[in-house]
Amino acid sequence: MRRPQPHRKFTNRRTINVLPSLRAGGLAGLGFLALLLLAAPPAQGQVNPDSSVVLQWTAPGDDGMSGRASVYDIRYRTTTVSGVDTTTWWNGATQVNGEPLPGNPGAIDSMRVRGLAPLTTYYFMVRTGDEVPNWAGYSNLAQKSTSGDVTAPAAISTLAVTSVGTTSLTLRWTSTGDDNTTGTAASYDIRYSTSSITAVNFASATAAGGEPAPQIAGTVQTFNLTGLTTGQVYYVAMKATDERGNVSLISNVVSGTPADTVAPAAVRDLSLGPDRTNAVDVALALLEEHRGLEF
Repeated sequence: MRRPQPHRKFTNRRTINVLPSLRAGGLAGLGFLALLLLAAPPAQGQVNPDSSVVLQWTAPGDDGMSGRASVYDIRYRTTTVSGVDTTTWWNGATQVNGEPLPGNPGAIDSMRVRGLAPLTTYYFMVRTGDEVPNWAGYSNLAQKSTSGDVTAPAAISTLAVTSVGTTSLTLRWTSTGDDNTTGTAASYDIRYSTSSITAVNFASATAAGGEPAPQIAGTVQTFNLTGLTTGQVYYVAMKATDERGNVSLISNVVSGTPADTVAPAAVRDLSLGPDRTNAVDVALALLEEHRGLEF
């Protein structure tokens, strides 16, 4: 059993309606303890898009409903209690990490349980312990369901090569979203190859690296794909991923060829230089004249 921890204030509380305990009892001074755990009706389980659920309950006391208790033990399973065998259910349940410390008797305590599977129904129970620890009986069984995020971003269909450099291609596309065409995705995966890219071989193409962060759906974005070979044809495609790891289908595939489009620099220091033309002409004329006199 975990050792009781020092009391601290738990601030994530608000007043709510709660359901009564289905089970009471416990050890030592907690024999008449009644825990209250907020439970959504089976047909209307609370759903959360991040695959987590929020539990809320009324804090008991250290001795029954007097004083302040020391520790909570919250556990869950994806199956309900079989008959009245609550102990077997409890012993096989998963314990939540990081439970809050109990508040004063009558306070509304709560906790968000994270890391659950999407689209799954869970059952929860809580027990309370004092400083000994004496443990209370089991609370009522609360049922809650997660929705999770199972909608991937829409495939990008606007990918285009807008310009080429000596060893680069400039790409442009319009962002889609987190859930199909709404919201903002979490990351891009741009890949290129010297052979055509398909949905089958996308993962084996070379990853570009350094892709920009996705912007809200409908935003025009660009990326400069560098490190390419001049004169080589490259095929490029991309995918978008949301924060839950849902990946879009492959985008449209584009191609481009890096080319040497940079001309030599223009000459900027042209000048006539020294004028020697007249001196040479005079010298040649004198030489011809001298030869003529000799004959």
